[in-house]
Amino acid sequence: MSELQRYAGWLAKDHASAAVRADVQALGAAMDTGNDTSLLLLALDKDIGRLPSGGIRTMLRRALGEIRAVLGPAEVDGERGERS
Repeated sequence: MSELQRYAGWLAKDHASAAVRADVQALGAAMDTGNDTSLLLLALDKDIGRLPSGGIRTMLRRALGEIRAVLGPAEVDGERGERS
């Protein structure tokens, strides 16, 4: 998460960059409180896609993938637990 926050801080001041920074802050808050992060991860992925191509966008995608790898299985297991 610290990498994601650092990379988001490097972004410009345009609308797409501001949206990514807001998404990263919301994701951090949700993780701190233990809330569901699935919708926040989707929003962040979508907003990263709106950024211009480049190194920072690539680093953000990589950091997001690492966070998904950690958060994803726990949330999926919770959803599957209801259906089992």
